Formats: sequence, structure tokens, C-alpha cells
Amino acid sequence: RRALADAAREALAADPERSLPDLACALATSPHHLSRVFRAQTGHTVSRHRMRLRARAAMERLAGGERELARLAADLGFADQSHLCRVLRGETGRTPSALRAALA
Repeated sequence: RRALADAAREALAADPERSLPDLACALATSPHHLSRVFRAQTGHTVSRHRMRLRARAAMERLAGGERELARLAADLGFADQSHLCRVLRGETGRTPSALRAALA
């Protein structure tokens, strides 16, 4: 089970946009089984893990000086700029501008 969760994390790191059914197919398991094992091993869902990967990528780009939040949100698969801001605030407790200042 640990190996399945680790393989899923690696696959998501390589392609964060991969859907749960595609991921499960690539790992030769069912989406339901993958979801249960992933949550049991990591403490969070596949979609939550995917969102954390997106948030981490956003923080890296903000640290690199990215100024255009709408473009950043679109590039990373967020629904819009507001969604990006909500996710970052949920993950870090800070707004993108506060993160940019702290990371710069």
C-alpha cells in the first residue's frame, strides 16, 4: 500500500493534471482503491495533494518574481485568480502579495 501511494505521488509530481481514473489505470488499480489507499497512507485525498502541488508551484513562481496572478492561476490549472488566492491563503495563511514579499 505504501508503494502504491508513493507511486501515485511520483506520477502526480510528474503530471499534476492527471485525472484520478488515468492515474489509477497507469498504476493498475481502480480509482476507488487508489483513493482509499492514498488517503490512508498520506492523510489527504488525491485532489488535495494535487492542489498542494499547484500551491507549491505558485509559491515558487511568486518567489521568482511572477507578478501576473491571473496568468499564474491559468498556467497552474486554477479556476481563476480568486481560486489561486483562496488556495494559497488556505495553505499558507497568506495572500499572494504577502507571500511574494516574504519569499523575495
